[in-house]
Amino acid sequence: MDQALRTYVAKDEPVVAISSRVFPYLDEIAINFDGAELDTRLPTPPKPVGETKQACEAAVLAVSARKVSVQGAPINLNLEARDVVFHEGRGENGDVLLLVHKLRSGHVVISATQLDLENAIAKIAEREARKNGIAIEQTRVSLRARGPRSISADVRLTARKLLFRANIDISGQIHIDDEFVARISNLKCRGDGAIGSIACGVLDPHLRKLEGQNFPLMSLPLGEVQLRDIRIAVADAVEITADFGSAA
Repeated sequence: MDQALRTYVAKDEPVVAISSRVFPYLDEIAINFDGAELDTRLPTPPKPVGETKQACEAAVLAVSARKVSVQGAPINLNLEARDVVFHEGRGENGDVLLLVHKLRSGHVVISATQLDLENAIAKIAEREARKNGIAIEQTRVSLRARGPRSISADVRLTARKLLFRANIDISGQIHIDDEFVARISNLKCRGDGAIGSIACGVLDPHLRKLEGQNFPLMSLPLGEVQLRDIRIAVADAVEITADFGSAA
């Protein structure tokens, strides 16, 4: 399990610790990603081919991922699940897969400060603008909750090319519906002056591709596990909380 998880993160210390008195009944599986760097080019989660069979059970599955670096932004994640049943299966390439089949209850919290997100977006914007000979002098990001499952984002970039400066404003919204499908909408780019027009001209095709895109949050192969609720809170930090579990 430790080796398999290392394909997703870079970390020197051990990732997985398992305590058990009588196998296959495990007391706890503790996964620690604290301080790791997440590979943003994550492979598609493998799906089992054919039937699966019960492998083991864990009273507690705990995942800690504090200050995990994602595109330069420190993200925090804390997950705890109770009475987890794992199934064993085979992937298309013949590898053994350990899959979460069902669990009694689970809770996960993902958070990041607005300042850390702003710094990460600034680095990405500076890198991409440099390709077009534009320097980004300042980046300001404002995230606001629009409801328990909606968030809006406003990004203002101050750009310079030679002696000319311009402000570029990018805005959008993400809403999660009752079927737990996240949808991106209202993407807009506004820029003043020649530099602003050039920048929005470059960005508009990308924004049009994202506009209206749906991301089903229940698309992972997690057996009988279902989302029960999801909430978004915004203050100095953006916090996403989700409750999940299997049907009784």
